Amino acid sequence: MDYSKEFANKSTISACLTLRDQLLNSEEIFDLINQVKEANSDEKKNIGAKLNIIKKEIQDASDGRIQIIQNEQSKDNYIQFDPTFYSSKYRSADGHKHPISIVVEEIVDIFSKIGFDVFEGSLVESQWYNFTSVNTPDYHPARDMQDTFFLKQKDTEGYNFVMRTQVTASAVKYAKSHPAPFKVIFPGIVFRNENVDATHDINFTQFDMWIVDKKTNLAQLVGLIKKFFEEFFDGKNIKVRFRPSYFPFTQPSLEGDISCPFCDSQGCRVCSNSGWIEVFGAGPIHKNVIANMGLDTDEYNGLAFGFGVDRLAQLKFGLQGVSQFYNGNLKFLRGREK
Repeated sequence: MDYSKEFANKSTISACLTLRDQLLNSEEIFDLINQVKEANSDEKKNIGAKLNIIKKEIQDASDGRIQIIQNEQSKDNYIQFDPTFYSSKYRSADGHKHPISIVVEEIVDIFSKIGFDVFEGSLVESQWYNFTSVNTPDYHPARDMQDTFFLKQKDTEGYNFVMRTQVTASAVKYAKSHPAPFKVIFPGIVFRNENVDATHDINFTQFDMWIVDKKTNLAQLVGLIKKFFEEFFDGKNIKVRFRPSYFPFTQPSLEGDISCPFCDSQGCRVCSNSGWIEVFGAGPIHKNVIANMGLDTDEYNGLAFGFGVDRLAQLKFGLQGVSQFYNGNLKFLRGREK
C-alpha cells in the first residue's frame, strides 16, 4: 500500500503525527500482533517481518511529508521558538538549562513529593536486562539490528552488550537491589539505530514509572497519571482516556491520551482539532517480569506508565521536531536575545 497518499493532504507536523499514530494502531496492525501471539516460532518470524515492513512504510510516509512541511517552513524564515520558554524563569547568569533537563527535573520533583525513588540505570546493558528480563522474546522486532546498537564487548554468556533501547531495562535491575514493595521512576537517555530526520534521532529521553506492591489496580494507575499531568500542566483539569495496545512488559497494555491542555479539549493546532493528545503507554506489569524480579507472582503485582520526555518537552514549550534538542544549536539553547 502507498501510505504517502494518506499523508499528502496534511499541512502540519501535528496532523502527520496524529495520522501516523492512527495507522500504527489500525485493525490491520492489531490483527498481525494477535497472529504473532498465537503463531508457532517459525510463523512468528514471518509475521513479525511483515509487521515491521508495514510499520516502516507508515513511518517513512509520515517522515517524508513532515520533511516537505519543514522545508516549506524554512523558506518563510520560520522559527520554532516559544518566547515564554526563554523567560527569566529558565535563565541564569551561569548558562541556560536545556529544555529536556528542565522537564526531567520537573518530573522528578512531582514524583519525589509523593514518595517515589529515582533510578537512572546504565546506558550500556546486557541483552538480558534490556530485552529478556522485561519479557521481550527473541522474535520481537525490537531485537532486530536496525533498532539496536550492539557493542563488540560481550557478557559472561557470550551475548553482545547493547546501548539501552528503553529505560524499562532498569526495572528488574532495580528490583534486584531494592526489596518490594517499591515505587520508582526511571528517567534517562536511550538509543535507537534510527535514520535521523524530523521526528527521529539516535538518542532521546524516556521516562518510566513503576509500582510493585501486593495490591495494585488500574484505578490507582489512572489517578497517578491524571495527577501527574495536572501538576505538569500547571493545575489544569486533565482528562485521561485509554486504548488497547501491546507492550511485552504489561498485560493488558494500554495507550493513553490526555485532553489538550492548550484548548480545554475544544480543538486547536496542537491537538489537530481533536481535543486529545496521545502521550503515554501504561498497564499492569506482566507476571513474567514480576517473576524475573525474583518475586512471587501470587503475592506481588504492579503498574507501569511511561512516555517520551522529548514529546512532553515539545508540548510544554510549543516546539516542533526533535533534532534541535540534540544538535547543539546555540541559538536554540541560549534563546533569542532581548
